Amino acid sequence: MILGLISRLKRWYAIPYLLICIAVSSQSLYQLFTDSRFSLSWLGALVAVGPLVLFMSLVYTFPYTRVVRFIAIPVIMALLGALLTVVEMRPLPTFYTLFFGLGGVLVYVFWYTYLDRSDNVLLKKGAYLADFTVSSLAGEKVSTSSFLGKKVLWVFFRGNWCPMCQSQLAHLAEEYETLRERGIELALISPQSREKSAQQQSRLSVSIPFYMDEDNNAARTLGIVHRYGVPLGILGYGHDTVLPTVVVTDESGKIIYVDLTDNFRIRPSVETIIASLDQAWIKLGCSVVGWNQ
Repeated sequence: MILGLISRLKRWYAIPYLLICIAVSSQSLYQLFTDSRFSLSWLGALVAVGPLVLFMSLVYTFPYTRVVRFIAIPVIMALLGALLTVVEMRPLPTFYTLFFGLGGVLVYVFWYTYLDRSDNVLLKKGAYLADFTVSSLAGEKVSTSSFLGKKVLWVFFRGNWCPMCQSQLAHLAEEYETLRERGIELALISPQSREKSAQQQSRLSVSIPFYMDEDNNAARTLGIVHRYGVPLGILGYGHDTVLPTVVVTDESGKIIYVDLTDNFRIRPSVETIIASLDQAWIKLGCSVVGWNQ
């Protein structure tokens, strides 16, 4: 119940907060250019709130995967803005700076980006992947049993609306041949519509199989449903999605690698996955070349 409430609060946070920050930045600029005297308080409000607007705009315009847990520049600028605004302590810009600037960016970094996922006993190294069924872009039902005899990299992603997911998929496409050389099949799974996955597939440099998890049935089987994970204002995706999850299984369906990120901005790089698999394979007494055999 508590996790459900937290998820709802996070769903209501992102887009409304971004719109408020845009409004505060616009008002701060207006006041700086129209006030008869220069105001450190309004400059502080702009410095505190503006960088986060710019950061989020860049993320959605030029999607990329964050490899660090904390975003330094918006935090530093929010602190600098707070120092500027308290010099004059004008009530309105000071409130904007401390509440929407410093407070908002700290909430984003230390609360909003975390996924609040609980321990998952089904997705552990050495366990066998639970059986589930998904649909191909052609509409065919595909079960995990049809992948037996193959090494498979399963990637559960949230949808086209998520810039970190887009970056993750683009990186996988860049390293697709490296994975294939090791005999690894890819399966990209999301709860979004078949049409949206087809659009995402067309944007990649190679043709990687996409699958649709209708009503999050596979995610529910694996315990990785993210209730109310789609931000308010993102249309066409419902309100539930999947927790970003990466799993690698061997020919028998046994899990040999798993990443259950607790921060949606952090995804495992393909290099990290490959290095972990190579190391695991060497420990079994085989050469890396053996992946193809």
